Amino acid sequence: MRRQKIAGTVAIAALLASAVLAVVAGCRAEPAEWSELGSGSRRSAPSRTAEPSQAQPSRQVRGIQIVPQSNQEVADLSSDDIVRIMRRIGFPDDLIIELGRDMHSALLLSGAARVLDKQTVEAILRINGRYVYITSRTRGTFIYDPATGQFGGTAPSR
Repeated sequence: MRRQKIAGTVAIAALLASAVLAVVAGCRAEPAEWSELGSGSRRSAPSRTAEPSQAQPSRQVRGIQIVPQSNQEVADLSSDDIVRIMRRIGFPDDLIIELGRDMHSALLLSGAARVLDKQTVEAILRINGRYVYITSRTRGTFIYDPATGQFGGTAPSR
């Protein structure tokens, strides 16, 4: 009887392990690599035309979600830019690590993003010209210039 119980437990464990491996292998999950976002010195000009959005479905981390939004302009921001912007919005460092790639992808592929905390919109970001316009529920409205790495509170003069 004891051997049958042990054999049954081993069989269940093997079945669960194979199911987990199948799910992990099937989802093609890849760890976020900040090097893929580029070095802090790399800054490219925003593009006027966006490719058809290939942004992946957004995921939630502790209830926080980055949701891509359509926009006419996109930008390939550096990892330093993403960190500066997310810190200004109020993200803690651990969530920047978890969701930085999602934010980069949203602005690169769609040109705009909503930051949701469960169902509440916490911030909206969009690319306009060479700037990132940011409106935060708790921290106000500001403009980020990727060329200088500086924030401003009003529209820059042209």
